[in-house]
Amino acid sequence: MAIDPSAILSENKRFFENDATTLLRLGDPKVYLIQSASRIIRDCPPKLPWASLFRGHVHRGLFVGPTAIAYFFWTLSTKHPDLEIEGKLPVDWCKAYIELGQDSVPPLLEESCGITNEFLTSNAIKACLYQDESRAMEVISALRSLETDPTYCEWMKGRAGALYILRIIRKWLPNLATAVNEVITLLIDEILPQQPWSWSDRKYIGAVHGDIGILTQIVLSDPSYAPKLESNLLEILELQGDEGNWPVIEGKEIGLVQFCHGAPGVLISLLPIRQYFPALHEKIDKAIALGRKVTWERGLLTKEPNICHGITGNALVLEAPQKEHFLRLATPEKVAQGVSDGVFEKDADPFGLLWGEAGRAWVWMEVWDGSEGKLILYSDV
Repeated sequence: MAIDPSAILSENKRFFENDATTLLRLGDPKVYLIQSASRIIRDCPPKLPWASLFRGHVHRGLFVGPTAIAYFFWTLSTKHPDLEIEGKLPVDWCKAYIELGQDSVPPLLEESCGITNEFLTSNAIKACLYQDESRAMEVISALRSLETDPTYCEWMKGRAGALYILRIIRKWLPNLATAVNEVITLLIDEILPQQPWSWSDRKYIGAVHGDIGILTQIVLSDPSYAPKLESNLLEILELQGDEGNWPVIEGKEIGLVQFCHGAPGVLISLLPIRQYFPALHEKIDKAIALGRKVTWERGLLTKEPNICHGITGNALVLEAPQKEHFLRLATPEKVAQGVSDGVFEKDADPFGLLWGEAGRAWVWMEVWDGSEGKLILYSDV
């Protein structure tokens, strides 16, 4: 099945009509994984000058750039350490991408303390890679004495993203768990008084900049806070529209159906935190069912398949047969064909985790492993 450009429904050309009567089946996800990882190395090799600048920048933490790719290879090395990609092991590629000038980037914590901060993310990865507790303590200490704008609470540039970075350290350097947990508590206690949370003076709902993203990172970092956030989660659930989607901003329905804004991002949040809200199980399950329906109907997006705003990310919230159907349209062959034909709108960063090939490669790894309901940079640790 090829996507027909004439099937674009919305006036803004955001998605294709999903009129599938027979569900597509995937081939071998290991093959797709190797193809994706090999493309990264071939077309965006670990060397400077960097092959894929994003708005003129090389180092943008786990968002785009070499550190994002290094993190993919780190995750691959922890699950499939012996899988050779272009003649080298994943850990060797991780080392190659993490040593591309990251140590020369200043902390810049006043601008970002989330997943886009190069100092925090690259040092956290190096700490895990080399089992370097002193480097990890640099990250922990920087977040302990954080002077970033107190309203920076969201995941991309704010404290919710810092919580994710700390969980990386806690997972792979368990001896530092006590120090990590102390700073997690400190950050959460800084986030909570900032309610109602906002970003750029707007109250977002979704995973990247909004309430569900902040709530999810808090609960995954310390589930004991779940009871304090039950009313927050209930408010988010009640914002779901009759068709199954959530607004980008409260009171304004823009109609996006993707991870960063809309149902897929809320669902990828609800799936891992559901267990911590037993009183809301019935409401959560209804929200997930309705959110899956709108994702299936309006989730074949026209942007190049990726995690943040593409078919790949939307697939992660669907159940097996429908998930496989979506992912079949995001295989390396289909992506290359769709971009070449102009069916897919090419993204600004073709190789990173959120928008590009590294994110797709991670998804193929998860499909190969049979993992469900998790997302890299968000809920995988």
